[in-house]
Amino acid sequence: MIKQPKVTNTLLKLKPSVPRRWLFYIAAAVWGFAAYRVLVLALRFAPASPFPLWEVILLGAVGFIVFFNFVFLKVSRKYIRRISCLKSENPCFFAFFGWKSYLLISVMASMGILFARFHLMPMFLQGIFYLALGFSLLISALMFINAGIFYSGKRPEDCE
Repeated sequence: MIKQPKVTNTLLKLKPSVPRRWLFYIAAAVWGFAAYRVLVLALRFAPASPFPLWEVILLGAVGFIVFFNFVFLKVSRKYIRRISCLKSENPCFFAFFGWKSYLLISVMASMGILFARFHLMPMFLQGIFYLALGFSLLISALMFINAGIFYSGKRPEDCE
């Protein structure tokens, strides 16, 4: 048996580990919080549109279908599979996303703040865009909750 250095053992003890099932709920909380923040923006910008509110909601629903089916569904499934295939039974609290994903999320959040703060998108499109994005994030959060509920505790056979 290979002996690990004391530094590694100490770092392993300090690692904020949680049961793998919790990672699904943590990811759901992160995506749910993002959905909440984006939907608050949608509530702010949708009534300011020159279109009737029902048209904004309808266009937001069409945007949701496109966003969710072509982006969020694939991404959510990828992260659910990632969590299911983790080797450790008690992985790090932050392991629900890879480091590249954290970088992408920070860029997207920064862009969202810039768009909202400096009105880089026409006002009438912002309500539609934020509705589509917010509901896509919300449904993705529900996918993580569903995966956590039905998680069996076993790694799938098709993991590398």
